[in-house]
Amino acid sequence: MDIFNWIEENFSPQYFSSDQFIYEDMQSQSGYSLPLIYIPFSRNEISHWSDRGTILDFLSATEGDGKTLLDFGPGDGWPSLPLASFARKVIGLDASLRRVEVCVQNARRLGIENAEFKFYDPDTNLPFPDEYFDGATAASSIEQTPEPRKTLKELQRVLKPGGKLRFSYESLERYRDGKEKDFFILNLRENRSKLVLFDRKIDEEQVIQYAITFTLPGEKVFAMFHPDSDEMSFDKISPKILERLVPDIIGIQKCKTFHPGGKTFHRWLQEAGFKEAQMTRAGKEAAREIFLQLSDKERPLTLEAIDRLLLPAVREIITIPAFPGTDSMLTAIK
Repeated sequence: MDIFNWIEENFSPQYFSSDQFIYEDMQSQSGYSLPLIYIPFSRNEISHWSDRGTILDFLSATEGDGKTLLDFGPGDGWPSLPLASFARKVIGLDASLRRVEVCVQNARRLGIENAEFKFYDPDTNLPFPDEYFDGATAASSIEQTPEPRKTLKELQRVLKPGGKLRFSYESLERYRDGKEKDFFILNLRENRSKLVLFDRKIDEEQVIQYAITFTLPGEKVFAMFHPDSDEMSFDKISPKILERLVPDIIGIQKCKTFHPGGKTFHRWLQEAGFKEAQMTRAGKEAAREIFLQLSDKERPLTLEAIDRLLLPAVREIITIPAFPGTDSMLTAIK
């Protein structure tokens, strides 16, 4: 019996939305790794340049300089907080109260006053009037909603005519041939932990997740499945070991999310009423290429100088059509 059937037969878990399933339990969705939010920007870190390329991508694609922007699903305040230095106002909207609290705390700590964060019920419409925003961003968050097609229609509704939605998404193709079934362990408060199991149904464009909460720290749970190794592997998670852990289990959750590929998203955007949708190459790609072309001494010393260097390349690359893939993003125009 595989692990998913064992969970179903022994616990009959109920479905939860993704915010209740995992995001309420994360104090930091990013692991405190975001430059400018948790750590200083480093001119010598390629990942920081990639991050900046994405921020400038969102800014350029939405034409958000000096405008009012919606950031749908901001996580720890990304891209909301970095975008706030360019926009007139940014409103981050999330279905997780914990995420909203974290974003508010980060904005206050950073002294950012033109970023606001709101909670919404994913079973309701977005809490804004028609044609309210100049542009909108979403960083792999639309597919985390219970009904992504409804979410796209709502995002279209709250955009002004000509407003642009720029978003990234998680393509399940990256998990084909070996990563369809996977897991991670999340440490919680009070020495508790959550084992999250993934069953990725790539051709069906959906993911079923199970979360098992233990009254044990993550290190002990990991050691039960991997006593002789530091390597994490899904095939070591067996019903036999889980049966021994049953006394330490205090909750089982289940979540289903839909993960459209580029073609499906394109069709759904048209159905949602957007007059145009295009998949293009991503700003982070240009930022990485420029970083690799420069020596340590050649890289600009300030973030402002880096922005001046990156902006022309980002503006150009986001006009280049792309095939569906991990470095492509979608722009939709109302």
